Amino acid sequence: MHPERCASPNPSIPLVIAGALLFSLLSQVSGYSGRIPPDADNPGKCMYRGDVLELGVNNGIAPCQRLTCNKDGSILIEGCGKLRIENCNRGERISPGEPFPECCKLRYKCKQIGAAPYYIERNTAERV
Repeated sequence: MHPERCASPNPSIPLVIAGALLFSLLSQVSGYSGRIPPDADNPGKCMYRGDVLELGVNNGIAPCQRLTCNKDGSILIEGCGKLRIENCNRGERISPGEPFPECCKLRYKCKQIGAAPYYIERNTAERV
């Protein structure tokens, strides 16, 4: 038997695999943002779905969104992303009445076969 062939596997390999799995999980969280250009028919006003927004930060549509009205009439829209975790439900909002981004925090109920359920909390407004 050759001792060099029976050497124990590199102990850092499980850490690399765990890191890759964690990165894969986190990379699925992606809050979104986008810009609506100024409305040529309403110069200097931020028009969103037929309503005029106040200058600065405004609450967006449910369930969780933030609209920022800029001086030029453009609007920055920010919202929660989605997270898909294997063996977990779709997630329930922890603080649905809070403003963005606090309202993006979700609690997921997960279960492995033959094990007790466990919970994972994530803020789906985070951009990765």
